[in-house]
Amino acid sequence: MSPGNISNIFFFIALSFFLFLGYLLFSPFFTIILTSIFIAVIVYPLHEKFLQKLKSPVLSSLLSTLLVLIFFIIPSLLITIVFINEVGVIYPIFIEKLSKFNNIESFILSIPVISFFYKKISIFLQNFNLNIDIQSFLKVSVSYLANFIIDKGKTIVINFSFIVFGISLIIITVFFLFKDGKSLYRWVYKLIPMPEKDKEYIVISSYNTIQGVFFGSFLTAVAQGILSFVGYYFAGVSFSLFWAILTFFAAFLPIGGASLVWVPIAIYLFFTKSFLTAFLFFLWGTFVISTVDNIIKPVVIGEKANIHPMVMVFSILGGLNLFGFIGVFIAPIIVVILYNLLNIYYERYGSYF
Repeated sequence: MSPGNISNIFFFIALSFFLFLGYLLFSPFFTIILTSIFIAVIVYPLHEKFLQKLKSPVLSSLLSTLLVLIFFIIPSLLITIVFINEVGVIYPIFIEKLSKFNNIESFILSIPVISFFYKKISIFLQNFNLNIDIQSFLKVSVSYLANFIIDKGKTIVINFSFIVFGISLIIITVFFLFKDGKSLYRWVYKLIPMPEKDKEYIVISSYNTIQGVFFGSFLTAVAQGILSFVGYYFAGVSFSLFWAILTFFAAFLPIGGASLVWVPIAIYLFFTKSFLTAFLFFLWGTFVISTVDNIIKPVVIGEKANIHPMVMVFSILGGLNLFGFIGVFIAPIIVVILYNLLNIYYERYGSYF
């Protein structure tokens, strides 16, 4: 073996080893880093305009970071605080109502919607002489749900102490991405051992996906959250703001979306309010809240994220599991990059098949 080959082998072993160490160093901060990059990419066109006007990288970066703080981070914190406050108001009421029953199963069965379907299912099973203990099934389901909520609650409480620290890191990282991001991008771009055409293809398609998915999903969620609050308020739904925030978050989900919240409420209104109230709210949900999704997303996203709906579903669910809420935006980008790499692979090696 020649000295040159030994040198190459040693180099790639050392490179692999230190890449692994680098992964271990940065892996605890992947979510913060990815969130910062995502925000910087979204706001960067505006930052470039500031840079042209101010002629100062530091001042334009500070101004862009201030806008991120005002329009991204502070609203997110306010939504979180309001949501926690609403939960704090609802929780004592829930405990008070629960204390009037022998157990949580009795409380669940006292809810008109669940009680109605419970009776119907019981009668249906009796007609066919089927002996299924629905209440035991309900008990197991409630127990599973309660354990899930407790586990997630513990995680939130444990991680809450790191929220301020995480936000501070995001703000600092976003500032330096504005200030030095272009040089960092050029350095990474040069390291990619691919033809210029392929690199541009991947970068442009990824950038379009980031812009389209963010603005399409975010604007849709905001619109559906506001419109749902109007519907909940005028329908006389208690804690309208709480349900509106839940609708806002549900709007990001690829399956069901906002309807996961407003449809059960419409059913609940049918049993607890007048038929007219429930019917009007159902019309509002169908033709206003859910229709917004079919108007904003196609207009904003268009062909920017050319992903099959089922692939989008699995990617977003996987992104939520892997990265948390930011995974809603990161997952489509990963899928688009993978799709583009496969296209390049086919162009290069498809003739060998």
